[in-house]
Amino acid sequence: MNILGIETSCDDTGVAIVKDGFHIVDSLLSSQDHSITGGVVPDIASRKHMEVLPLFTCEIIRRNKDIKIDKVAVVVNPGLIPSLLVGASFSYGFATGIKVPIINMNHLLSHIYAPQMQNPSIKYPHISLLVSGGHTQIVKVLSPIKTEIIGTTLDDAAGEAFDKVARMFNLGYPGGPVVSRIAENGDENRINFPRAMDKKNNYNFSFSGLKTSVLYFIKENKDNVSKEDILASFQYAVVDILVRKTIMVARDLHCNTITISGGVAANKRLREEFLKYNDFEYYFPTIDLCSDNAITVAGLAYHYE
Repeated sequence: MNILGIETSCDDTGVAIVKDGFHIVDSLLSSQDHSITGGVVPDIASRKHMEVLPLFTCEIIRRNKDIKIDKVAVVVNPGLIPSLLVGASFSYGFATGIKVPIINMNHLLSHIYAPQMQNPSIKYPHISLLVSGGHTQIVKVLSPIKTEIIGTTLDDAAGEAFDKVARMFNLGYPGGPVVSRIAENGDENRINFPRAMDKKNNYNFSFSGLKTSVLYFIKENKDNVSKEDILASFQYAVVDILVRKTIMVARDLHCNTITISGGVAANKRLREEFLKYNDFEYYFPTIDLCSDNAITVAGLAYHYE
């Protein structure tokens, strides 16, 4: 079964064809540049999707003209409403035109599916940490399409915290990669930033207080502590609580397999910290499948009847 996947939930335009849930036939992805505005502006993002999506779809069909598309899968939630509307409207029209069924997809489930897609032997149930610019969740994965949320952020997502702290130093957008790069040259133990909700049997997260703590520290100590040390300490505060809470959930629920997905899953320090707990089996997606993409959308859609 060949499924055409379409992703426009935020500011990445993705189109892909995946066969039988695991084999990538072809893929195109365009990431927008929002460095001037310091973040994604929904109306601007949606207009860019309108420009790119038809071109990408025509190109991928042209390149694979001998392949029959059996279904179309499109992300319809969650995400930026203007961007989602572009993807959904185009996909419904396209699916109607070629007379194939359409599958409405959940953006978060497609992220969680990334490690499973690349490692079909992963056992169920397992624990998944989904950590991105818009979402931070610990999830019990019962099957590719069935999950149970165990913990979630009560305010900001971890990725959003990276973006906001990067903005404090005028480092551009997105903030995660540049913060991680600068932090490599800093002392992560120099500043003990707070770990919110760091209590036993509490599986939720909170990052708004950490952002505020970094902001006030910069105002009071900008001439005494290096940018590298501040960013390294901030990054470690995020990584530390993400890892320890995920490990706590895995132990409490007696799961020895953990998957990590979403944009922040590409963070090198996060991967290193997890591997310190060597009594678990970890699965990280490749870097290209950490960010928003249509490959995992099309792959996951195969598991729906």
